[in-house]
Parts: sequence; structure tokens; C-alpha cells
Amino acid sequence: MKSKQAFTFIEIIMVMAIVGILAGSGAWLMANTVKNSIFIPNQLNMDKLASDALNIMIEGDNQAKGLRFSRIISAIAANRVDFIDSDGKIVYFRLDTGTSKLYRSINGAGEVALPYYSGIAGIALNGKSGTLFTYYDSADAVTATAANVRRIRMILIAKTGTGLYNDWQGQSEQASSVALDRFQ
Repeated sequence: MKSKQAFTFIEIIMVMAIVGILAGSGAWLMANTVKNSIFIPNQLNMDKLASDALNIMIEGDNQAKGLRFSRIISAIAANRVDFIDSDGKIVYFRLDTGTSKLYRSINGAGEVALPYYSGIAGIALNGKSGTLFTYYDSADAVTATAANVRRIRMILIAKTGTGLYNDWQGQSEQASSVALDRFQ
């Protein structure tokens, strides 16, 4: 007599349930891995962009010195600061809220986007609550007079698209402050 060996119905159901559980958790893990492989580089790019922009505004670069080396603050606004650096160059930084780009002009020349790689489509630079610069006087109170400025605080937000993790975008909010040495 031949004996037939086969799986029982219950064994087949149990194997299918185990494979289903493993496939479900594997799919979730794979989806999150793929999402993070896109989100993390976007986030790091926005961190670098915001850091570079703040560094150029504070320290400057090979074209002009930054706010740390200003001799005179000539005009102030929520999204613009005009100053003369220690080399005598007339410089201004301006955040254009319409295009969400940061610009610099040196000695009346045309505006150039900062940093140079921020012109990529889909990248936006903004200030916190629509304001990039906040100006403080010697009593550390907010001032609206350029001659009284002793410290400038900058809060810059760089983001791609919506900046949300669920949309696989990146966003970085960075703040810095610079004391003007000419007053100390």
C-alpha cells in the first residue's frame, strides 16, 4: 500500500499566514528605507544650504566680507541689510520673498544668488515669519534705526518643496547672530 504525503489544509494556511506577516513587515521596512534614502540627502542638502548662506552673510567670501566685518550699517529692513565692509565695499544682502532666494550686491553691481547653488528649481529660502533679519541695540532691544544696530539675528529656513518628511522633502531652520565689532 502506498502512503501519500501532503500538507494538510491547516499547514498550508499557517505557512501562508507566516509568509504574509513576513512580506508585510518586509514591505513596510523596504518602503521606509527607500523613503529615508531620498529624505535624508534632501535634509542634508538643506542643512548645508542654510549653513553656507548664513556663513557667507556673517563671514563673507573671496568677493566681499560679511556682516562681522562691517564698518557702517547704512540701511536696515526685515529682509535687507546694507553695510560698508572693512575694505570699503558697499554690500547688501536681500531676501526676495517673491522668488524665495537670497541675493547679494557688491558696490552696486547686479545681484547674485547666495549661495551659488541655491538657484536650483524647487529650493526656497525664507525667514522665520517672513523676516530674515532682526536688529538689536545696545540694550538688546529691537531697533528700527540703522545707527543704533549693535547685533543682528538671522533666522533662515531652507527647504525643498513642502519640506515635509511625508512628502520626501527636506527642510532646515538655522539661526545665527552677529555682534558688530565697531561698537565694542
